[in-house]
Amino acid sequence: MRFTNRRKNMFRTSQRRQHRNLLILLILVSFLSLIIAFNHRINSTLAKNRSGPDIIEPPPVLPKLPPGMFQDELDWLAETRIIGSTMKKNQTFTGVLHRMGVDYFQAYELTRAAADVLDLRKVRPGAEIILNLRGENNVPVRLEFNQNHFQRVIIVKTLTGYAATLQKYEPLVSLKASEGEIKYSLWGSAVERYKLDPEIVLNFSDIFAYDIDFFTDIQKGDSFRILYELKYLRGHPMGTGRILAAEFVNKGKKLEAYYFKKSTGKGGFYDSKGRSLRKMFLKSPLRYRRISSYFSRSRFHPILKKYRPHLGIDYAARSGTPVETVADGRVTFMGRNGSFGRLVKIKHNRTYTTYYGHLLRYAKGLKKGKHVKQGDLIGYVGSSGRSTGPHLDYRMVKNRKFINPLALKLDPAPLIEASQRSRFLDHVTDLRSQMAEQLAKLK
Repeated sequence: MRFTNRRKNMFRTSQRRQHRNLLILLILVSFLSLIIAFNHRINSTLAKNRSGPDIIEPPPVLPKLPPGMFQDELDWLAETRIIGSTMKKNQTFTGVLHRMGVDYFQAYELTRAAADVLDLRKVRPGAEIILNLRGENNVPVRLEFNQNHFQRVIIVKTLTGYAATLQKYEPLVSLKASEGEIKYSLWGSAVERYKLDPEIVLNFSDIFAYDIDFFTDIQKGDSFRILYELKYLRGHPMGTGRILAAEFVNKGKKLEAYYFKKSTGKGGFYDSKGRSLRKMFLKSPLRYRRISSYFSRSRFHPILKKYRPHLGIDYAARSGTPVETVADGRVTFMGRNGSFGRLVKIKHNRTYTTYYGHLLRYAKGLKKGKHVKQGDLIGYVGSSGRSTGPHLDYRMVKNRKFINPLALKLDPAPLIEASQRSRFLDHVTDLRSQMAEQLAKLK
C-alpha cells in the first residue's frame, strides 16, 4: 500500500513538471511570435511613406537573450502601443524618450543599452525613434532607432534589463537606361529635356572627355544612350551609381564605352574592341565654358588693337571656375608671368608641356615641383594679367613649339590583355542586352 502511494505521488510530480515545462515553452513561443508581429507592424507602417521598387527587407537580427523566464510572462502577450518621434536640434536621446512617456529610470536603461552599439554623441537631428510601450506605466518592450538609412538599432526588454543590436543595410541596385537626341547642348538636352540626373550627365561627359569636347564638337542631331545604376536603401532612393555602358553618336560617328573590372580588381571604361578610353590628354581643362578665341597665327588683339599670333585656346568661363590639368605631369612654373598673369606650367614628358594662364588663384597645396594627376585641380579661372574678362588661356607645347590643342591626335590605346578578352566580350554582350531591355521599357 505504501509502495502504491509512492508511485502515485511520483506520477503526480512528473505530471506537474511536464505541465510547467509545457507552460514555459508556450510562453517563450508566444513571446517570439509577438516580437515578429511587432516588427511586421512597424515595417508595414513605415512602408506607406517609402518610395522606390518593391524591396523585401531581411528581418532584424534580435539580440541573444539570457536563459530563463521573462519578467511578468503573461504581460508580454498584452497589446502594446506604438509611438514615434523625430529628434530635433539640441535634443538628447534620453530627453526624447522621456517626452515620449518613458520615465527617467527606464530612459536611462535604454540609453545605456543603446550606447553599447551606437555612439550617442554622434546622433544628429532627424533621427527617428519608434517605441513599443506596454501598460499604463508605459513600459518600453521594444525600441527601434533609425539614425540613417544605412543602419538601425533595435533594443528589446529581457529578464535582466535591455539588450541592443545593430543592424546594417547594404544598398540594393537596379538598372535604368536613358536615350535622347541633342538639340543645342548635352547638358540642356539631357538634364532639362530628358530629366537625367546631373551627376550622370557629368560622368557621361567624363567618360568620353578624351575624344569629345562637349562644348565645341557637339552638333544638333547627335544622340546618346546610357545604362546606369540606381541605388536604394530600405526602399528609399539613394541616387545614382556607376554608368555601366554608354553610347554617343557625334557627327554620324558612334563612340561606345563599357565598364569592365579586370581579374586584378581594377576597373575602367573600354570601347567595344577592348581599347581603354583613357588617353594621355583630356580634350579640355574646363567643364563649363565656351571658346572665345581659337588658336591662330594672326588674331586681332582686343587690348593692343593689332594683329598678332594667339598660340592657344581662350575658354571664357565665370570667375572661379575650376581648372584641371589635362594629363599627369610635374609643375615647372607657378607665379605671375607678364601678360599671362597668374600662370601654371606643367611638363608631362620630354615632348609635351601645357600652360594655364590668367588664373584667379591657385589650387590649395599646389607648388613648383609637385607631381599632379590627370584631372587634378590646379587653379581657378580669373582675369589676371592682360585680359578683357574672366577666361583661361590654355596652351600646349610639343617639342618646344606651340601647337593647336584641338588638333592634337594621339595613337589609340592598346587592346585589353588576351587573358581578359573572352570575358570582356561576354560582358559587353550582356551589357548591350541589358541596355536594350531597359530602353524597351521606356517605349
